[in-house]
Amino acid sequence: MHARTLEQLDARGLADRLLAAGSTITELRLFSRLTLDLGTLPSRFPFLLITPQYEVERLLEDRARELGVEFLFEHEVVGLRQDGSGVDLDMPGPDGAVVTRRAAYAVGADGHRSAVRQAVGLPFPGVSVIKSLFLADVRLAERPGSVLTVNGTGDSFAVIASFGGGWYRVMGWNRRHEVPDDAPLDLDEVKEVTRRPLGTDYGMHDARWLSRFHSDERQAPEYRVGRVFLAGDAAHVHSPAGGQGMNTGLQDAANLGWKLAAVVKGRVPEGLPDTYQAERHPVGRAVLRSSGGLVRLTRAQHPAVRAVRALVSAFVNASRPARAKALAQISGIGYAYAAPRGATAWSAPASPTWRWRAAASTRPCAAAVSR
Repeated sequence: MHARTLEQLDARGLADRLLAAGSTITELRLFSRLTLDLGTLPSRFPFLLITPQYEVERLLEDRARELGVEFLFEHEVVGLRQDGSGVDLDMPGPDGAVVTRRAAYAVGADGHRSAVRQAVGLPFPGVSVIKSLFLADVRLAERPGSVLTVNGTGDSFAVIASFGGGWYRVMGWNRRHEVPDDAPLDLDEVKEVTRRPLGTDYGMHDARWLSRFHSDERQAPEYRVGRVFLAGDAAHVHSPAGGQGMNTGLQDAANLGWKLAAVVKGRVPEGLPDTYQAERHPVGRAVLRSSGGLVRLTRAQHPAVRAVRALVSAFVNASRPARAKALAQISGIGYAYAAPRGATAWSAPASPTWRWRAAASTRPCAAAVSR
């Protein structure tokens, strides 16, 4: 979890709870030549927080319940209609009976296969970036320290980072072994692929979780259709390079949530949520571009491209302004929202406590904001 996301959670009184449950990384090491010191970030959180996503989900769910949020699990959205005053959502409950709920607004945060996005007719253009990656949670005989290490040989790349409690998260790719997501994966393969770019497997053992996945780059052209919004993977997906996925989705939510709350409470004009598209769509596009670029550099095979990678890494390593810019983009603190109409009197209410309902088949959800 990056600095900007932690700042957003801190504004809601949640960051300290996450810090207590995770571990921090103070240095990024890329391509064996480039080292970025996160301690130089102009933030209260000059580090990368490593914490399981389920811890983040649990924290947010607990806080939402404290504020009176009603969660409806096993309620997949199967129908959606909207008019000028609200949105109707059809959801079969656990007994199979379809229930219709009406809300002022609906937010599709239901993942890359978003039923909400499909219901409003938005395309999801893009390309497949990596056909086969793996993730593994392992223990190590040798500790790499508080460093996140990324390297690639052209035929393979690997990332390894502390995950707390003595566990480490490993992500890797092997050009010579691109297989379907459901193909078997064992610790021997993880160790072999890791050794190629990193030179060692750090004595990996006791794998508690192994998984394969693939990676696309896609973005919806619009994040809003009438009273329906998209956020997170429903709006954009990209490669895991840079660790931006969950961060970008949480920042979408932080941007949109207070605006919908303020509109529902009648504190601001109804046009305020229009700024969500203008502010968050360019950020999503920039994340796709930067994460995709990092993957392509890591996978580079041609000697000329690898030479350029080495030169760029050496330049960034030697240039303080270049390092600062790279850190600002990776951490998210370098993104700023333009104000095309100048200053406005609109402001965000502190820690809004509006009531809303979340309907979901699993964790991905459609949030219905009620008046």
